[in-house]
Order: sequence, then structure tokens, then C-alpha cells
Amino acid sequence: MKIVRPATIRSALREAVSPSSVAPLPPTRRTVWVLTLAALVLTVVGWLDLHQHYDMGAPGTTIAAIARAVPVLLCLYRPLPAWWLALAAAIATAVPTHPVSSAEPWPWAVTSVFSLVVVLTVVALRAPRRVLLVLWLALLASGIVLAATRGPIRIDELLPITILSALAPLTAEAIGSRGDAQRRLVLVEEVGRAEHARRALLEERARIARELHDVVAHHMSVITVQADSAPYRIADLPAAAVDEFGTIAGEARRSLTEMRRLLHVLRQDANTGAEDGGPAAEHSPQPGLADLPVLIETAHRAGLDAHLSIADTVPAPDRVPVGVQLSAYRLVQESLSNVVRHAPGATVRVTLSGDASALRIDVRNSAPTHGGRPVEPASTEADTGRGPAAGGQGLIGMRERVAMLAGELRTEALPDGGFHVAALLPLPPADTGSAPSTPGVA
Repeated sequence: MKIVRPATIRSALREAVSPSSVAPLPPTRRTVWVLTLAALVLTVVGWLDLHQHYDMGAPGTTIAAIARAVPVLLCLYRPLPAWWLALAAAIATAVPTHPVSSAEPWPWAVTSVFSLVVVLTVVALRAPRRVLLVLWLALLASGIVLAATRGPIRIDELLPITILSALAPLTAEAIGSRGDAQRRLVLVEEVGRAEHARRALLEERARIARELHDVVAHHMSVITVQADSAPYRIADLPAAAVDEFGTIAGEARRSLTEMRRLLHVLRQDANTGAEDGGPAAEHSPQPGLADLPVLIETAHRAGLDAHLSIADTVPAPDRVPVGVQLSAYRLVQESLSNVVRHAPGATVRVTLSGDASALRIDVRNSAPTHGGRPVEPASTEADTGRGPAAGGQGLIGMRERVAMLAGELRTEALPDGGFHVAALLPLPPADTGSAPSTPGVA
């Protein structure tokens, strides 16, 4: 059996009478409206109750009704003072009242019980249990003293307020538990969304890394072949130069080996084959600008009204680095996939323009005209679906590809219900050289 120490009792009494011992609730619009409505109802109904059932004059009835309604408004901001004010108002109301019949409850009128229970419930949302016990005992003692002043104490008159005031902390605990559960649920959902976005970002970066492996491996293979063949192609090379070319070739081979190991790690995921189209897709050449007409034709066969326009100022594919070509192809591919998913029946216009300094991609689609619903809900922030034409992560993948090339990406919804994707991909100076448009996998 747990023994209650006198120090604990004294501490509970000090907390019960200290106005600042119980923190106020954060006033939300909903709680303010509910308590304001309760105070108005208590004022009107309390006035009628005291005037009709307790033979109380109009001035006293008005004062008592307002005095019991004020704590209901105050309890949200000053919980403990509101409670003691509610108890004092209920006692002051009980002293001068006289029930018109034995059926009317006394010392606590029905409206006084309502005021006390509402205020006690709000206090119980923040007050510790030892303070609530002191408040409950104070209410019970006040009722016993009032009842004793007019004769024998009747248990049936004190029983309703005793039970209801005891249920108030339970009600407050249920309300608080529900609020805590809602807050935890919101937090879990936020964490889940953040984790989902993080996973989508990492998956897309891994996919881009696998694709860029093909590009970099091609260049490294060229370096290896050129370094190995240099002594045979260039006559009268000094021995030091031959050794240097041999070192370059060796380092290039070791780099290729490390890249293959890295690619093996990136492909450990069991779903990689499904993402990229199967094992054959892993070893196929990467697409480039020359493959865009084929992509548009594929979209036509899928029922999409797509049109491609390439400006005369766009550099030839052999003058555009393979990484830029691959990113441009994926941007168009993902844009077409988003139209299929979110805007069935829309018309899509793909425009490529630019010059030797940058490649510009512009994809615009009209509002959906198809009678059916979109395959997926529209989203401009975190499109993580996988469409029929691409295995990317929607706008996340677009942003990653453009950021990798130090480019610019703009996506926006159009006033007519369509969508616009615009990308600017910088091109290196012409004297840095370029690579073939379709390198193979090392």
C-alpha cells in the first residue's frame, strides 16, 4: 500500500492555490468558439433556471448567471483562477436560492454543475492528478457544508456533482490522449513523407549514376586504347614517354575496374532489373538526341498526341556531350510519361533549341481532354510514380539531372490547365571535345 506523505499533501495544496502552477491551454479557434458558445448557453439557460426553479429575482438571477459563465471563458487562459471563481460563483448562487419544489437539486443547481464540470475538465487537461484531487475534495467539502446548513445531509443531492466531477478528469484524459495520438500521427506521416522523398531521391541518383557509368566508361576505354597504342602509332618515342603512356593505360584500367565494382554495388537491388527494363537494358547503348524522334513515335503508338520540333541552331549530336544528350532524352521521356499519367488526351509539344553554349528543352502539354480520370493524381512537387515510358522518379529525377549539369529547370502549371517544363543545359566549349552519342557499357 502506497503511503501519501505530508510533504506531498502540502505540495499539492500549494499547487492548487497557486495561479501559475497550471499552464494554460494553447487557445485554438475551435476551443475558443466552443467555450464562448458554452458560456452564452450557460448565461441564458442559467438565468431561466434560477428565475423559474429557485424563486430568485431578476437582478440576482442576472448576476449569478453571468458570474457562473465568466469562468467558462476564463478557464482557457487562467485555469486555476477560473476554477476557484467557478466554485465561488456556484456557492454564492446556492446560498440565497430556495428551490420551488423538492424535485429541484440543491445546493448545486443544474447550471452550476455544468459550469463546474466544464471548468474542471479544462483544468484537468493540464493539472497533475494530485492537484485535481485537491480540487475535487474542495468541491465535495463545499457541498457537504452547504447541505449541512439547511438540515440533514442528503446523499442523493450530492451524488450527481460528485460523480460528474470525478468523471471530468477521465474525460480530459481521453481528450488529451486523442490529441496526443493525432499529433503523433501527423509526426509519423511527416517523417514517412520525408523518408519517401529521401528514398526516391537516392534511388534516382543511383539510377543516374548507373547511366553515367556508361558514358564515363566509354571515355576511359578510349584513353586506355590510345595510351596502349601510342608507342606503335608514334615513331621514335623516348623511353620515358613509353613508360608514361604505360602508366596512364594502367591507371585507366584500374579506374575501369573500380567503376565496375561500383556499378555492381549499385545493381545489388533486386528490383534493379525491373526498374531499368531487365538485364539487357543494362548493357544497351544510352539514348541521345538522335533517339528523340523514335521516342515521339513510340508516344504516338501509345496514343499520345506528341509533336517534336528541333531548331536549326541546335548543335549536331556529335558536338553535344553524351551526358547532356542522355539528360535531355530523359527529361523529354519523363515529361511524356507525366502527361500519360496525369493528363490523358492532352496534346504535347516538345521543342529543342539552343546554340553552342546551351541546349534548351521546352515541353508543353494542354489540359487533359480525355473523358477518363488520370492514371495518377497530379503532383508538381514529388511525382514518384513510374510511367510506361520511363523508370525515373518524375520531377525529382529531372531536378537531379539538371543540377548535375549545373543547368536550370522550371516547372509550372499553366492557366489553361496544362503544364510546362523548361530546362537549360549548358554545353562545354567546342575545343574540349565531345563523345559519340551512343557509347556502350564497359
